[in-house]
Amino acid sequence: MAEFNYDAKTVMKNSYPKIRKMGACSPGGEMTPFVWNGKLMRMELVDPTNATGDMKTTKTNASIRDVESGKIIATLAEDSYFHSAYIEGDTAYVLGVDKFERGTIRIYESKDLINWSNRILLSNPGWVYYNTALTKGPDGYVLLMEASDPVEYVGVKFTFFFATSPDLKEWTFLDYNECAFSKERYNGGPWMRYSEGWYYVISVTELPCQHYTNYIFRTKDFKDWYVGYYNPILMPDEDDRKISPHAADFTEEMIEKIKTNGFNINNSDIDMCDWNGKVYMNYACGNQLGYYYMAEAEYDGTVAEFLKSYFE
Repeated sequence: MAEFNYDAKTVMKNSYPKIRKMGACSPGGEMTPFVWNGKLMRMELVDPTNATGDMKTTKTNASIRDVESGKIIATLAEDSYFHSAYIEGDTAYVLGVDKFERGTIRIYESKDLINWSNRILLSNPGWVYYNTALTKGPDGYVLLMEASDPVEYVGVKFTFFFATSPDLKEWTFLDYNECAFSKERYNGGPWMRYSEGWYYVISVTELPCQHYTNYIFRTKDFKDWYVGYYNPILMPDEDDRKISPHAADFTEEMIEKIKTNGFNINNSDIDMCDWNGKVYMNYACGNQLGYYYMAEAEYDGTVAEFLKSYFE
C-alpha cells in the first residue's frame, strides 16, 4: 500500500470547499440521508443508551425518517448495530453488523421502506466489524468494513478492509495486507462512493489530544491512496450548537446540554446525498466518550463536484 500526499510543488487552485452547518438534528447515531420518491429521508441508528450500554443486551434499531415531516416511516434491524444505507434504483438496503456475531454483516432490503426482508450478507468468523459502507463501481459492488480484530491483520485500531461482489451474494475479500487502509493510524466511521473513475472514502481521523474529524481519500485499486488536499472536511465549532429546523426527538434537557454544557470535540461519521441541487450532509458531534448527537450541513453543488473539489 502506498499513500500520496501533497508535496512542495502542490498549488491551491481552489479555496477550501465551503460547507454550511445547519445545526443539531437528532440525538441518535450514525445516519445515511437519501432521496426516495422525491423526498429527503434519513436512515438513523437508534440507540437509547447513547452508546454507553452493552451492545448484546441493549435494544437498538434502525429507523427511516421523512426529514421534512419528521415522521418515522419504519423501524427495522433490531438484531444489528452500526447501520448504514445504500440505495440502488427502486431498492433500499440497510447494512448492520450482527450484535452477537461481530464478524457477520446483515443486509435488509425493501422496495417500499415499510416491508423489509433480511439475510446474512457476509460472514468472516474471528473478525470484529464496526461501521460499513457499500458502493457500486464498474466491476460490481465494493463493501468497506471497519475492523478492530484480528490483531494479526489490524494495525492501529481501526482499519478498513474491503470485499467485492457481482451480486451482493458471493464475496471476495481483497488482500488483508495490500488492500488494508490504513494500518498506520486510526480510521473509523467510513463513507464510500464510486464517482468518475475513483473510489472516494471519507474516514474519521483521530487528531492529537483526543479530537476527531473527517479526512477524504481516493483510490482506483485499493492499494494506492491519494490524500485530499483540503482536509480536514469539518472541525468542531459553535455552529454545532445550533438547533436545526429539521430537529427531531430532542428533549428540552438535550437541547440545553447542546447549547450550554455538552463537550464537543468531534465532527465525524459524515454521510451525504444529492438534494435539490445541493449536497445534504449528516455528521456526528460529541466527545467520543458516550455523549453524541447528529447534525446536518449543506454544500452548493453535487456530491460528485464536492468529492472532486478536494483533489483539484
